[in-house]
Amino acid sequence: MTIDLQRTAIKIRLRGLLMAVVFVCLVCVVLFLEVFRNPVFGLTRAHYILIISILYVLYSLYMYLLDLNYIYFNDDGQKIIFRYYSMRPLSQVKSSVEILKESFAGYEIRKDLLGLVPKIVLYQKDKAGLFRYPPVSISSLSEKEKNLLLRSLQKYGGR
Repeated sequence: MTIDLQRTAIKIRLRGLLMAVVFVCLVCVVLFLEVFRNPVFGLTRAHYILIISILYVLYSLYMYLLDLNYIYFNDDGQKIIFRYYSMRPLSQVKSSVEILKESFAGYEIRKDLLGLVPKIVLYQKDKAGLFRYPPVSISSLSEKEKNLLLRSLQKYGGR
């Protein structure tokens, strides 16, 4: 089974770009329209720009805290392959986990940030004992994709 979030990653990047364009357009509208020259509803131009800016910063902060990842999962061959990279701005670290199916020791789901950000931790058996991989946010997966991933991992080592 293969899970590839390439389309989802593109949609998330485009949504971020669209929000930036909307932010700039709204600020330009407030700056250049004559309607906002005098206070509207008791608010000046500066107030409107401040409100728009705060909303944009809150949206950006929310998306940053979700820690969305591009995820590629494949278990068709001898190995379980789990590739991922963060879609946060300026994050260029790409990681790959390849575990032989015989040495897969299970997984654990953790919830961070008040339960909003589910993270998966993979475990592998080796000669020295049990190896734990770093947690990876799976918040970019849909519920259906999460269920497929977890069912597939349960086949090889359970929880």
